[in-house]
Amino acid sequence: MSYRCAARLILLIALTVWAPALRAQNDRPGVVRGVVFDSLITSKMLEGAEVWIESTNRMTKSDVAGSFVLSAVPPGRYLLTFYHPILDSAGLSVPPVTVDVKSGDSTDVTLTTPSPEQAHHLLCPSDPLRRIGAVLAVIRNAADGKPLGAVTISAHWTTYDIGEHNVRSAPRSIEARSDANGHVLLCGLPTDVALVIRGRAEGGSVGMMVLDLRGRAFGRTDLLLAVGTATGTVRGVVRNHNSSLVPGAMVAAIGTDASVQADAFGRFSLPGIVAGSGIIEARAVGYQPGHSQTIVRADSVQDIDIVLGDSVTVLDPVVVEGEYTPYLARIGFLRRKQISQGHFLDTADVKRSGAVRFEEIFRVVPGVRIRPNGSGYVVELQRGEGNSINTGSSYCPPAYFVDGVYFPLPPLQTTTVPIVPSEILALEVYSNLFSAPAQYQRREAACGVILIWTKRGVPKHKASH
Repeated sequence: MSYRCAARLILLIALTVWAPALRAQNDRPGVVRGVVFDSLITSKMLEGAEVWIESTNRMTKSDVAGSFVLSAVPPGRYLLTFYHPILDSAGLSVPPVTVDVKSGDSTDVTLTTPSPEQAHHLLCPSDPLRRIGAVLAVIRNAADGKPLGAVTISAHWTTYDIGEHNVRSAPRSIEARSDANGHVLLCGLPTDVALVIRGRAEGGSVGMMVLDLRGRAFGRTDLLLAVGTATGTVRGVVRNHNSSLVPGAMVAAIGTDASVQADAFGRFSLPGIVAGSGIIEARAVGYQPGHSQTIVRADSVQDIDIVLGDSVTVLDPVVVEGEYTPYLARIGFLRRKQISQGHFLDTADVKRSGAVRFEEIFRVVPGVRIRPNGSGYVVELQRGEGNSINTGSSYCPPAYFVDGVYFPLPPLQTTTVPIVPSEILALEVYSNLFSAPAQYQRREAACGVILIWTKRGVPKHKASH
């Protein structure tokens, strides 16, 4: 046999022996490692996400750190996807990710939920994205947690227009109806103010909650509504920002007539609160009101803490130098008392009324009715001629001006004015818009005007001659 033939024979034998080994080396399985991140709601690693390779039975779950591992994956190109209840509750899905697995190698991949902007674009395609948000809520029965369909849900907020001499408020709202799965989508919402989400199931009472998007374009929440008349109890304590207990605070369930006064240790108990999502408010003299969001369970007790806002700060008065004129004369009170069609009270009148709260003063004023409302009272003025606004409503609230500045009542608080009788210098009550001084006539004052002059507004120093 020639040398050339022998060499070919040896090469053929070698290839026959080595080829299976080479194929085995190239077919070694690889590993797919990665993390799942929730950029939609929590902005954290996502635990419990089911990760799988499409068209295969290879599946795993992410751990508490959001990490996952798919081992023994044959080399090739695959589509990797994942599922988590957070996506289902938001009505969203994620597209698969292409992964190339190499023989004996480890492939790293990062899986993410849609961002708030992407979710907004997918769910509300007609909305602009600049400072506009969307909220997806799941409406559930407070008794058993099952979804409630065909329930009208609304989002409420207030905008403020700051003028040269006053602040004008304008209520805004958007509403939508939940589908068969209890999902309801509210688009076109502001992202820079707190929203009040509220709804009422058939046969139940109003449930509400506060949601702040905090600049994000998408929010997700659950709203629990009572279908029947099941009730529970809310108890807790009222504190300030230093964690000190606040005794004697008035506590009320917003949207209901339930209220109670906290004891000397700041403790309170509100029984008979309808089950579902609700807001509890606390108020105390010298503090800004505090709120706590809670879910009341039927025949159970819910414990909460309510933290009041910072102590009210009284600004230093502005000293005006000039010829001295009594303050009530300077603001026109004395002149209007002689010529105007209103009712006027000074400090002596306020003291004789024996009022402890601001609204109680008006019990001595003809044509004024005081009605309990939550933790406070509502002042109602008798309608005057020419009042063409809210003609179908039995409640006719006046417009308040404190020391000459329009004071709109806050939308999330019990309708009251945070002034105690001892602070009042004088009051002017006008039962209709046209009897009020021209500078205080505005659309919001159609039911009447109440001017409040406080001792805070009086300059601390007499003007020099």
